[in-house]
Amino acid sequence: MKKFAILAMATMITGLSASEALAQGRPGQPGGGGGFGGGIMQMMGRSGNSSAAALLSNKSVQEELKLSDEDAKEILKKFNDESDNLLTKILGEKAKPGQVARLQQIRHQQMGFGAFLDAGIQKTLKMDEGQTKEVKEIAEDMKKETDEMRKEMGTDFTKMREMMTKIQAMQKDAVTKAVAVLKEDQKKAWEGMTGKTFTMRNEIPGGQGGNRPPRRDQ
Repeated sequence: MKKFAILAMATMITGLSASEALAQGRPGQPGGGGGFGGGIMQMMGRSGNSSAAALLSNKSVQEELKLSDEDAKEILKKFNDESDNLLTKILGEKAKPGQVARLQQIRHQQMGFGAFLDAGIQKTLKMDEGQTKEVKEIAEDMKKETDEMRKEMGTDFTKMREMMTKIQAMQKDAVTKAVAVLKEDQKKAWEGMTGKTFTMRNEIPGGQGGNRPPRRDQ
């Protein structure tokens, strides 16, 4: 199991652009930052996600459908936006007071630096052209650094843990830099959009934290 997880992580690092891994704002969303779970499921082939959105995010499926990259991105972005709105609406009908707002705060935290590249969040924070330009420059600098790390790593996956630690530090640093770009009223708004820090557990479906039934011999 450990070897499989390492192989999956290696596949994700070598198969994805570093800038995509850093700037993605929607973990688990088709066409967005699916994280290592998404990579594992892709490696599992037919055992993975066969939803239409997940299939449409696959390059080979796009080619089979003769769908351009731009069209696929536009469709998936609309799907993500509408899915978020629908989920919020459903939760709003069933939720207790404050649950919808807290979910949005958690989402913004999980987006990390990618939140500052999101047009909707930029609009909410009322970021001006100069600020959005600075944020893009931060993203470009990260891309250069992570691309260099990927080249240095090559196929030596023993360096992967070190690389991931560096990337996490870079992401944290990028958020700090992005917040520094904001004005005082924007910083207060961002604090309200993220709320108190939330630590999310990484759970593997069917494993610890999942829904696998206990073994009979236990």
